[in-house]
Amino acid sequence: MIDWTKLKKADEIAETAWQQQRDAVASQRLAAYRAESDQLKNEADYNAIAGDRAPDYTAWIAKVKEIKARYPMPVKKPGS
Repeated sequence: MIDWTKLKKADEIAETAWQQQRDAVASQRLAAYRAESDQLKNEADYNAIAGDRAPDYTAWIAKVKEIKARYPMPVKKPGS
């Protein structure tokens, strides 16, 4: 006998696929932030504290924008 309660609908399949893509991109971004941008923010924070001035986050912000452009979040399609 077929258990129809276990049948997945198209919108459930699409939601699962979107969530998997989103999770993959989030993991890629996190790895890139750790490898490329975190040290820029830490350096800006240190330089600000050591120099008794406001931090200059220009390089860090540019790197974060670059990472976000490299790993764009998937767009959820209407009706999904």
